[in-house]
Amino acid sequence: MQRAETPQETGKLSSVTPGKDDSIATKREYNRWLVTQENWQSAEDVRAQRKEAVSRLEERDRVHKTQGLARQQAATAQMKKASEAVEEHREQNLALGRAVSEEIGGWKVGAKATKDAWSQYGAGIREAQKAADATTASMASLSLKKKTQAATTRKEDEETAKAVERIKEEKQRVANEQASKIRSETADQVTDAAKRIFYEQRLQHAKQTKADQERWQKERTVEKESFDKIQQARRKKSKSARDQAGKSVSALLTRRQQEGMAMREAKRTLLEEKARNKKEEEEKKIANVKSVIASIAFDPNAIPQAGTPAAKILSPARE
Repeated sequence: MQRAETPQETGKLSSVTPGKDDSIATKREYNRWLVTQENWQSAEDVRAQRKEAVSRLEERDRVHKTQGLARQQAATAQMKKASEAVEEHREQNLALGRAVSEEIGGWKVGAKATKDAWSQYGAGIREAQKAADATTASMASLSLKKKTQAATTRKEDEETAKAVERIKEEKQRVANEQASKIRSETADQVTDAAKRIFYEQRLQHAKQTKADQERWQKERTVEKESFDKIQQARRKKSKSARDQAGKSVSALLTRRQQEGMAMREAKRTLLEEKARNKKEEEEKKIANVKSVIASIAFDPNAIPQAGTPAAKILSPARE
């Protein structure tokens, strides 16, 4: 926007003549320039405050989005951690079951191998007994030996079975403890408590956000009231400046009018004095001419010759 020229810049007031429209147009343009400058400054202030408010709202939305995303990521991480824990317990149970199954299979294979070895050993003894002389004493000794070996084998089998049962019971106890721990960690009460804590956290964040919003609303109200007061003060200042400018222009016009009147009065006085001096000179010339004419009337030979001062004075009178 082109800046309006002030009266000092244009120089129109220096040549203003009272009663003409030039001074009125200059005052109007000057006041229009003052109003334009005030409106422009007010618009700049409003735009700056609006930009600041938009930036503050964008910052608040960004903080809210960041907090919401952080809470969502925390909830996702917590659920993922719980799922991983359950999966880990399940894998541990599967690994423990496989280990127990493999160990029992090894025991079965060992028992079968031991049984086959004893079967082969018995078959060898049987063949040896057939080849030997089968007497009554040898048969009785062999029967006693077989009974003893059978009792020993049964005792070893019972101890092996008891050891297997103990191992099974120990494995089952460990598995039950782990299952109980998993059930206690994933129980409904624990899940409800976790949900309640998460709900309370969100409720607390919501209350804090609401309190912040109320505080921001109060701050905006206070800022608006302050801005309105500042604008009113600026309007009053602008109005007083316009009034003062009008008074200054009026005083300047009055002073110029007075100076013009004084100049006209001085000029009139000068003209009157000049006319009076001219009249006095003419009266002196007329008096001189009359005196010359009177002297000629008494002495006709006293006619001044051409080129003399008396002839110059007399020549206008003759004409």
